[in-house]
Amino acid sequence: MSNSVSAKFYFVRKFELAKVEAPRTGDAGPWVRRSNSPLDLEIGCGVGWHPIRYACDNPQRRLVAIEHTRSKFNRFRSRLKSHPDLANLLPVHADAVRWVAHNLGPNSIERCFFLYPNPEPKAPNRRWMRSPFMHHLLSTIKHGGMLTLASNERWYIDEACEWAERFWKLEAPNVIEISGANVESGPPARTHFEKKYLARGQICFNVQWCISKGHI
Repeated sequence: MSNSVSAKFYFVRKFELAKVEAPRTGDAGPWVRRSNSPLDLEIGCGVGWHPIRYACDNPQRRLVAIEHTRSKFNRFRSRLKSHPDLANLLPVHADAVRWVAHNLGPNSIERCFFLYPNPEPKAPNRRWMRSPFMHHLLSTIKHGGMLTLASNERWYIDEACEWAERFWKLEAPNVIEISGANVESGPPARTHFEKKYLARGQICFNVQWCISKGHI
C-alpha cells in the first residue's frame, strides 16, 4: 500500500482551542442550539450535491454544511436558490476547523460527514484522522453518533482506519466498496467527485464509525 502509515508510534498533538481564531461568519449559536431536531455536520461539502439532497431527504434533521473554497461555495449557494424552503440546512462559507471549534460544543451533533476530502498525499499531518482537530471533533459527536468518511483512494481509507483504531480507539468499521454497478441499482452518486470517479470505472470506499465515549 502506497503512502501507508510508517510511524512506529501513533501520536496527535493536543488541540488548543485558545489558539484557534474565530471565523467571521456571524453568530450561528441560535440555529445550532435549537433542540427541536437532531443536528448533523458536513465538512467540505463542495458544490452542495450531498447537503441539499440530504436535507431534502431528512426534513426531521438539521445539517450544517461547510465549504471553504469560495468558487465551490458560490455554486452551492446558487444551487440553493432552487430550494428556498430548505430551512433545515445551514450553508457556511468558512474554514471548518475555526467554525466548528467556536460553534460546536461537546455532544452537539449526531452525524458527521467527510465525503471525498483532499487526501493530502504530501502533508500527512493535515489528513483528518491525523489532525489535532479530531480531538475536538470527536468530542462534539454524541454517544452512538456516526462519523462517515468516503474516498476513492484505498490507501487513504486504510490509513484513516488504522489511526482511528490505534490512536482514537474507535471500533474497526466495515469498509463498503461503491462501484458504478452499485449506483445503477441504488442511490445516485452523493457528490460530483463520486460521480466522476465512478464514471471513470474507479472503486470508491465508504467507512462509517459508531462513536462511543470510550474514545480519547
